[in-house]
Amino acid sequence: MAFLTLHVRSNALDLNTTVNVILPQDIKKDEKLKVLYLLHGYIGDHTDWMRYTSIERYSWNYRLAIVMPAVNNSYYMDTVSGLNYFTYISKELPELVTSLLPISSKREDQYVAGLSMGGYGALKIALTYPDRFAKAASLSGALDIDEIRKIASDQPRNLWFDAVFGMKPIQNTTNDMKYLIDLHLKHNVELPDLYVACGTEDFLYKDNIAFRDFLIDRNVKHLYEESPGAHDWAFWDTYIQKVLAWL
Repeated sequence: MAFLTLHVRSNALDLNTTVNVILPQDIKKDEKLKVLYLLHGYIGDHTDWMRYTSIERYSWNYRLAIVMPAVNNSYYMDTVSGLNYFTYISKELPELVTSLLPISSKREDQYVAGLSMGGYGALKIALTYPDRFAKAASLSGALDIDEIRKIASDQPRNLWFDAVFGMKPIQNTTNDMKYLIDLHLKHNVELPDLYVACGTEDFLYKDNIAFRDFLIDRNVKHLYEESPGAHDWAFWDTYIQKVLAWL
């Protein structure tokens, strides 16, 4: 495998940013690789997956490009008071990497996954653009933003929530995964395949169970898995291997 660090200018963010990429070293002439956009969690950055898991070694058996961007604590949003991270991650970055690297732009070759905040980001991206992403995976996903805001009400991150989402609840808006799914089902839009996993000791476990039950109630194609585990890298290191196999 080859490991690349790209330092690029983002017009959506109006700043320079960094992206880590893993891809096979023996790329054939005219080959276009499938791609996984792999998203970090809150407080994280583009180095997390490389530092805290064996993602490069796990990818040896797959002809897959893995793109790991950095978005600060933005929840992968075009923030109310700040920068346009959703535009960057969902539109500009895919255009950029497909222009620089031998990456396929076909829907069936486009995947997105993430942990915690990145789990929310992965589902938001794929469910906003179901015509562009075939599969999306959430590990310990922050899938109920309004509930997390309550949990963080007396923490410093509450300021981030206000800057990112504004002061109003996100329920029944395009930042609500359930709203997006219902909207697409109403209009017979093909949804991406979904993978959701969470540890049974995770503080977000109840939110993930509620989202699983919602998917079951709506007959949305998905795979849900759980096992003993907390909101930590031991769980995510194990389950990113399951995600790669599922993809």
